[in-house]
Amino acid sequence: MRGSDQVTGSLFSYVDLEERIPTRHPLSKIRTVVNDVLRCLDVEFDRLYAGEGRPSIAPERLIRASLLQNLYSIRSKRQLVEQMDYNLLFRWFVGLGIDDAVWVPTVFTKNRDRMLTTDMSCKIMAAILAHREVAPLLSDDHFSVPSRQIASQSPAGHWTAPR
Repeated sequence: MRGSDQVTGSLFSYVDLEERIPTRHPLSKIRTVVNDVLRCLDVEFDRLYAGEGRPSIAPERLIRASLLQNLYSIRSKRQLVEQMDYNLLFRWFVGLGIDDAVWVPTVFTKNRDRMLTTDMSCKIMAAILAHREVAPLLSDDHFSVPSRQIASQSPAGHWTAPR
């Protein structure tokens, strides 16, 4: 029997994002490591923010969203915010619920840039690299790549092969 193509709206959502994401998805392990690191830096985050005033975007969410932007090569913050609006995997990774509003791109950019202009970005990276699950994956081995295979960016912003 042919299924129906009728769209019915629902008043309530009973989707648990944790159940929708496969436990073997690569972002599951990354999220675990990142959350461990962010918990360790909680006191550092508290020092960066004032005790009163309008609440900003949680620094943990800013960092997880920035990681997504880099991991998935998303070109702009506007595209990242758009993806977070409808991509359940991104919402789950960042820590947004299915019904949570996504940030305005300019607000996201200002909050993230304000936080990362401190030495916080170095502390975050150092903590991630020192994490017990990440450290064994790192190596001091040296490798070489022929220069013909590396593309460089010209001052005009166009990608060109080096001579």
